[in-house]
Amino acid sequence: MLNIVGTLTATTHIHQTDPNREGNLSRTIKTHLWDVDRIRREVPIVTANSVRGLLRRAAADVTLEAIGKPVSREVFSVLTTGKASKKDIGYQPTTKVLVDGGKHIFAGLFGGGGYILPSRYGMSTIVPIVEWCDPLLHPSLRDRAIPKDRLSYEIKSGADQGRVFDVPLVTQLILTSRDDVLAGKGQQFIEDYQQSVDAWIERVTSGRVAKDTSKAEIKAAKDRGEKSSGVAKEVGVDVSGYNLIEAMLPGTPLQFWMRLNPKVTPAQVGLMLMAIRNWANANVLGGASARGFGRFNADLWLHDDRQPHPVSLFGHGDHVASYDLNTELRHYLDAANAELGSLDIAQIETVYGTKLAKSKKLAESKDG
Repeated sequence: MLNIVGTLTATTHIHQTDPNREGNLSRTIKTHLWDVDRIRREVPIVTANSVRGLLRRAAADVTLEAIGKPVSREVFSVLTTGKASKKDIGYQPTTKVLVDGGKHIFAGLFGGGGYILPSRYGMSTIVPIVEWCDPLLHPSLRDRAIPKDRLSYEIKSGADQGRVFDVPLVTQLILTSRDDVLAGKGQQFIEDYQQSVDAWIERVTSGRVAKDTSKAEIKAAKDRGEKSSGVAKEVGVDVSGYNLIEAMLPGTPLQFWMRLNPKVTPAQVGLMLMAIRNWANANVLGGASARGFGRFNADLWLHDDRQPHPVSLFGHGDHVASYDLNTELRHYLDAANAELGSLDIAQIETVYGTKLAKSKKLAESKDG
């Protein structure tokens, strides 16, 4: 059994948006767990599915570069997202497709497609390496966990004296924006400056008034015990404003843990290593990367049950500038490069069912 395990140490804030937004506050996704003391706690996470998507796209880039020529939209989509269309899902595969798909360097590793091929790896949720999460941590990482006695604090005075609270694993940041036009800038660049800016000020002002009126109507209705969605108003146009975003702190150690299926081929292992390397060099985890969130240092190791010691994925100190794969993993990379060099688009279409999907759509269009 092969496992890729290690730490992703946040060098900036880490955030993945919780869909349940609260006003101007964008919370980060959290999960509840029973910790080592059997206390139910809430901890921030980055979902495994989001990282799987990043790795699939990184491997798709490697695969498409190896093909070296244009591919159909269906092939591009099935490689990058796992499907060409929602309508293509659920074809009944033949035994040959299952066998060939399992052996294929990309399809056998990442799965998907119209035949819904299974992937050959599983991944744990990205969780903070803290003692609260001990039941979720890989054995090799438990001695790196931040201990419980550093995850709580006691109130020394006041009404809450003696009470013990958990140290928050997230913080709130304010993200602001402003309108340079409203700040008086752009006179020498904006055409019809006076007329244009006056019209913009009037539109922004009316939008703010409409918003305030709507809020007042909702509050008044609530006070009367009634429901109201507010008064009709135009969509806000003011680019000035602020939002709060919740995120894990820089310096937070996070667990990365991937388990590769025993049937995985050396070439598939090599492709996964390339994908992880390219993802680590892209240095994106979670969301809001355009704002500088989601940066990390990676310290990852390949654990092979057949070998006495794990092997570092990257050369020592690679994270200072960029990551390159350890030469001790060369046999996996050689196997991957050999198969990447002989990739065939027709084979990808066959094992993923995209050719069948195109034929079906063509027949439907003729019947229509």
